[in-house]
Amino acid sequence: MNSNVTGGAKKAAKVLIVEDTKTITNLLQVYLMGWGLDFVDAPNGAVGLKRAREQRPDLIISDVQMPEMDGFALCAAIRGDPKLHDTPFMLLTSLKDDASRQKGKLVGASAFLNKPVSVDDLRSKVRDILKLPATKY
Repeated sequence: MNSNVTGGAKKAAKVLIVEDTKTITNLLQVYLMGWGLDFVDAPNGAVGLKRAREQRPDLIISDVQMPEMDGFALCAAIRGDPKLHDTPFMLLTSLKDDASRQKGKLVGASAFLNKPVSVDDLRSKVRDILKLPATKY
């Protein structure tokens, strides 16, 4: 008998999706549902920051262009928070210019994906960041 077995299942990783378009939030959840992740969502960066502080997610996926607080400002706020500064942060954007990518790096984004998001790219980045097993979809 293995005395290391605790009987409890490993806690699912928590992903905060900060996106002002509910359809995109739902689509991201569908794309990532194969790992049994727990999802929390927020409609803008200001609410996202509040939810991040309450929920302490394992990964934040944020749109860049949103009302109240954009994704760049949210990422900078997360990096400035001592309890959240190590949280992986993925920016999604329809902005295609190099300046936006540089700004994403400058504020501390872990990854930067362009919209429309490639399902394979999204899954690959999330799998690498959260160290998840390969999953068949």
